[in-house]
Amino acid sequence: MTPAGAPGAPGLTGAGDDRVTGFQLEGRPVRGRLVRLGAAADAILSAHDYPVSVARLVGEAALLAVLIGDSLKFDGKLIIQASGPDSGGRQIEGTGAVAFVVADFVPGQGVRAYAKYDGDAVAALEAASRTGARDLLGDGHFAMTLDPGPGKERYQGVTAITGDTLADSAAHYFAQSEQTPTRLRLAVGRQMLDGGHMVWRAGGALIQRIAGDEARGETQDSFEHAQVLFDTLGDDELLDPALTAGQVLFRLFHEDGVRVEEGRPAPRRCSCERASLARLLARFPSDDREHMSGADGSVAMTCEYCNREWRFTAGEIDAAARAND
Repeated sequence: MTPAGAPGAPGLTGAGDDRVTGFQLEGRPVRGRLVRLGAAADAILSAHDYPVSVARLVGEAALLAVLIGDSLKFDGKLIIQASGPDSGGRQIEGTGAVAFVVADFVPGQGVRAYAKYDGDAVAALEAASRTGARDLLGDGHFAMTLDPGPGKERYQGVTAITGDTLADSAAHYFAQSEQTPTRLRLAVGRQMLDGGHMVWRAGGALIQRIAGDEARGETQDSFEHAQVLFDTLGDDELLDPALTAGQVLFRLFHEDGVRVEEGRPAPRRCSCERASLARLLARFPSDDREHMSGADGSVAMTCEYCNREWRFTAGEIDAAARAND
């Protein structure tokens, strides 16, 4: 790691967008990560015509997936999901305008996210200026799932949705389930480019206390000190494309000293792929496929994440069925 602010420090000279950067305070048992999403955030949030409040919720879920998933030490993915009381994805009157928001991150591959919502219910909440996470989701649940991959057991932790942002629920989860003092800041907003075109940006940061031991002693005072500085971090700093991760961290912690790691990519990803989708369709009984088919015998599928439509001919599906046998 290189001290932030030093010549050639990572995060000061490299590209700052769609990357996650780890850091640690000098001489203090505090570590963290900072993520900046530019093109990735715009691709995720522009794929659907989300209301502003829902787009922010989806952006927050994506940021959390990257910030927390980047710490995984195995091949797999981290899934962030916040859902209303009805886990089936259906709306129950008075329990939340957003049925669920979900994001997942695969280290080295990237992040994806989307939400299912009731447009009329969201519009009513926005008109009443009630756009916090709990307003939108109701008395639901926040879950983090570690998925190590095929054939391995998943681990899931669940807590209640609390506060105005998903950061509040994540911090509550860490306090209850992991006993790891954690502070998070998330920001999602729009930037106007030359010519008046608007794009989405997102930024987030996390700090955690490293547990004390015989060498470190008690670490709570150091964490409280770092937390006071961390809480001065503004949305404008997280979203400003002119500021790199290293510059933001130097602003926050230059008096203590902060060492930053080489940034790691966090692009937008989507796992929809033509061959795998054809194999999925081929598993349906022929009667079901006929019901899904258009007049020309083709079947259309739309990816919920990227909103891309895929169309398959009957011949493609039959070929995939033979390959499945």
